[in-house]
Amino acid sequence: MKVAAISDFHIGSTEQTDCFRHDIDAFHSFLDALEETHDSIVLLGDIFQSEYGAWLGSQTETQQLEAAQRRVPGLWERFQGQRYTYVHGNHDAVAAKASRAKTSLRVASDGFAVYFIHGHQFDPLQVKAYPLARASTWFTGRVRRVGLAPVADWLEAKDVSIKHRKFQGTTGPYAQGASDLLRSQKVDAVIMGHTHVPQHCELAAGVYANTGTCSHGSLMYVSIDTVARTVECLRGRPERP
Repeated sequence: MKVAAISDFHIGSTEQTDCFRHDIDAFHSFLDALEETHDSIVLLGDIFQSEYGAWLGSQTETQQLEAAQRRVPGLWERFQGQRYTYVHGNHDAVAAKASRAKTSLRVASDGFAVYFIHGHQFDPLQVKAYPLARASTWFTGRVRRVGLAPVADWLEAKDVSIKHRKFQGTTGPYAQGASDLLRSQKVDAVIMGHTHVPQHCELAAGVYANTGTCSHGSLMYVSIDTVARTVECLRGRPERP
């Protein structure tokens, strides 16, 4: 069995708040290639951006989520197909109720088990300063809404860079969280998103990999082959057989 995991599209409710920035036809072609080379695809969170509304709260965030889904009707229809499983992240958490997204997913085949989770659960800022993290996201959304997307992009890129420098590696919180899941869930690999940085770590209990991001026109994904027992971090459109 072959499974692909993709994450962190950050599709916004408006063009101003959108960080996806793909040509839709080209992205459908990417998904075509993933479907031809994999048996199933896991959408591993932050597919939509629901925290850029006028204020924070479940009703507003649900409205933002639904507006973002309406902006990409073809993609959203595709994502509801049998080949796809939606696991929500922190920026589309309302999808758990509004779109029946899962919080985590365990897949086992050919004697190889994999656990999928977005990964914000192991982000120290999300865990220790959740209100501040939420307020920061909302503020970035306001910056985008007033037409200062380059400023918001710089702020978010800086956040990714700082967190990667502080939290990367086998001793970082994501790898440590993966180690705990490898043991508690009795799996061979743990796949996360959230950080926007591809990563592959061989840990004592198994493999931890990060999908990277499909925002800002990027194409990154993790490919799992349960027969070959391999986990790969890849970029670009897969070669069709």
